[in-house]
Formats: sequence, structure tokens, C-alpha cells
Amino acid sequence: MASHVYPKKLEKFLRLPLSLKIHFTGFLLGAATREFLFRVHHLVNLARLRINGVRHGRNLKTWGGIILSIYPGSRVVLGEDVSIISDGWRSTASTLFAKTRFRTFTPSSAILIGDHTGLNGTSITSRSREISIGAYTMIAPNVIITDSDFHIPWPPEGRRLYPGFEQDAKVTIGQNCWIGINSLILKGVTIGENTVIAAGSVVVNDIPADCLAGGVPARVIKTYR
Repeated sequence: MASHVYPKKLEKFLRLPLSLKIHFTGFLLGAATREFLFRVHHLVNLARLRINGVRHGRNLKTWGGIILSIYPGSRVVLGEDVSIISDGWRSTASTLFAKTRFRTFTPSSAILIGDHTGLNGTSITSRSREISIGAYTMIAPNVIITDSDFHIPWPPEGRRLYPGFEQDAKVTIGQNCWIGINSLILKGVTIGENTVIAAGSVVVNDIPADCLAGGVPARVIKTYR
């Protein structure tokens, strides 16, 4: 059957106007080129992850480059079947402001990504605490997650001099969560499993499981159970 299908498709293509033939051919060449570049980037990503001491499980998938700044002795662990998207061509929901980034600052820093989790232009910065994301969690484009303010808030004259490491706090995102586009997850936050964080939210306090939360600051909008 397949041998009859392709000649018919070719006949339809040959009957198209020249302008459509050129457009369609350009589309196919562009798609093939992007796929080739994605494969090259993936091989480079695997090598860079290994060089930087990042451990990952089976079937890691990457599209586009990854920004890595990993302090020696810190931990970055990616589970099985993790997807990392750093290219706007591959992102289906939105363009990406930047590539996915993992950054650690001290030996006590840790970034732990659960199995089957998807990241899209996500920035995760662990200065001195652990940031963990549960399995099957979806991180929409342009989300920022951090465990630190990076400066003491008061007094003003101390902001340049005192980093305030003692104020850093662990961040935990449960399993099966969905973090919406352009959200910001700040230090000391725990988000319960199955919870949805609405697009554009700023999460500064704990959010329980099985709910929809959103706003600035994020609050529970709806409970699912």
C-alpha cells in the first residue's frame, strides 16, 4: 500500500504552483536543518553535563543549549526521561526568553529534578540550599526558581557587603505539579503535589496540594479535592 501512496503524493506536489513548491521545500529543509542542529546540541549537552558532574537518568532529551555554572562539590541530579527545552522553535506554548540554566554557588547547593519532568527555558539557581522538583511535573516557559535573595534586605548599606547566606531556604515542588508561564518561585517555598500555579504568579509562601493557586503573591484560587 505504501508504494502507491508516495507516488500519489508526489503527483500532487508536482501539480502545485511554483511558489508553493518553493515554500514547501523551504519548510522541509528548515525542519531538517533544525532537527540536525538539535541532535548536535544534544550530544554537546551530554558531554557538558558529564564534564560538570551533573548526573542524569536514562532517556534524557534536550533541545538547544543549556547554561551550566556548577560549583565543585554541589549536586545536580536529573531523573529518568527528563526533557529540557532551550529553543523557541521546540517550545509549543510560548517563545523562550533564555536557555534553561542550572547554577550552583556552594558545595551545599543541590538541584534535584524528578523523573519525567519537563523544563522550558527554566532558570534554577541554588546558592546554598536544595531545590527539588517532583516527578511528572511540568514547568512552562520562562519560570525562575531560586533559594536566595542574594543580598540582605536591611539595612540598605549592608546589601553590597553581606550576602546573607543564613537567610537562604530550601525550595520543594511536589510531584505532578504544573508551573505556569513566567512564574517566579522564591526561597523557602513548598508546593504540594498535583498543584497548578497560574501563569505569571509569584510564589512566596507555601501552597498546599491538589489546588490551583495564582497571583502576586500567589494564593489558593480553587481546591480540586
